[in-house]
Amino acid sequence: ASRDAGLDPFAMPRDRRTGVYVGHTGGSTRIGDYVYSTGIDGSTAWLGEVEAARDVLGTAAESVADEVTAAFWKEKPSFARVLETVTARAVTIVPLFTSRGFFTQSVIPAEMGLTGELTLREGREVRYAAPLNEHPYLAAVVRARIESACRNYALPAAQTAVAIIGHSTRRNPESRLATEAQVARLCAAGIEARAVYLEDSPAIPEIYQLTAAPNLVAVPFFLAAGSHTTIDLPRALGLDPGAEEGWVAGRRVIYTAPVGVDDDLREVIIALANDAGAALRGLNAPVGDDWGGFPAAGREELLAAVRAAGVLKFGDLRLSPEEVRVWGDDEAGEEINHPAALRQRVREAPFRSLATDTNLPRRWRVRIARPEWLHAVVETIYPGAVAHWAAARTGRLTVNSLALTARRQVGMFRPLETLPEEAQARIVHEVCAGCVGDPLWTGESRADRVACPEPCNHWLSAALELQV
Repeated sequence: ASRDAGLDPFAMPRDRRTGVYVGHTGGSTRIGDYVYSTGIDGSTAWLGEVEAARDVLGTAAESVADEVTAAFWKEKPSFARVLETVTARAVTIVPLFTSRGFFTQSVIPAEMGLTGELTLREGREVRYAAPLNEHPYLAAVVRARIESACRNYALPAAQTAVAIIGHSTRRNPESRLATEAQVARLCAAGIEARAVYLEDSPAIPEIYQLTAAPNLVAVPFFLAAGSHTTIDLPRALGLDPGAEEGWVAGRRVIYTAPVGVDDDLREVIIALANDAGAALRGLNAPVGDDWGGFPAAGREELLAAVRAAGVLKFGDLRLSPEEVRVWGDDEAGEEINHPAALRQRVREAPFRSLATDTNLPRRWRVRIARPEWLHAVVETIYPGAVAHWAAARTGRLTVNSLALTARRQVGMFRPLETLPEEAQARIVHEVCAGCVGDPLWTGESRADRVACPEPCNHWLSAALELQV
């Protein structure tokens, strides 16, 4: 592609390289350090917050790529709008799913406008990497989970069966293939193993009819310690939520950690991106600023606006060249100096399912040592919002109505295209009132809010529930 364009791949225009990690959150209320969600249908669970995606790469995020962000089905930035938040001309999308399926083959390409492994659009090269199941990492982790369980609980191999628990979906038969491939590898090694599924057949409780050994090691073929893996799967096995061991129907059951929570996942993400042609820098590259590597669209406009105003209200934030705190908070005593700590403070203490909720926790502040830190703080709290705010100010923001947004869908939201205007207005009143977003797609605008260019999936879910 570089040769055809007459470009040097190691000296791309503006020297910008971007990694976008695409994940799906699966109905969780709290998913450890990495994931949260507000309840959606779908596939494998993994990421639910932009800063969490950066945490996967640790402090090396800026050393790997110039801009690192994430995109989500239920959260912001969405699959459809995330590319508007980066300025890079070379972008690599890594889908963090354990298999090819409905989301990786249908939803993500439709929402992001992808035409294949390489999409050329508006002077930008967008590469779409393979999902995790096509890397040997997962097979090694599955085997390690089984061996660790047998060792830690003194389980004789000859008296132990294995359940590989996948998500799957009946909407796409390929979604179960990766789980079945793991089972086939184990069976070839002489291990009694079976695949069971959360949303397919055979269902999880059937594992007790499919296996006979007195001991059972259950391995969640999921990428996060989320509500599926801490509540739904143990319950389906007959264990208490959060349990790692128990007795069910006279059999000893050992429940392991999911396959995607190890630090090695960082190297796998970079490997998948590079296999797609990204040429990202490795984790051994010099580590940059903790507040560096954020998506840069709108950054300069925001910094200029803060300099001109002295103090700028952005959503529920008070921005100044010296610090960021919650607007109207005169008791901001807690000093925060790292993106991960800030994310935890504003999203998990207490837990907030939506980043743009108006219930932003108070009594904290971040001192700004470098101008670009101010943008990074806002991006951590309101992912993707700066790009849309800046585009709206200059008349460059594309606003999509409900009809246009629903028409782009390939799944359950498609019927909302014909939702009556009265119903739309009622849902806007109920859902958007508690959000700092300004729903420009309704035709109305509130100057004190952050630009919202189309109905988000949180809104669409509420509308779907009303229809049902």
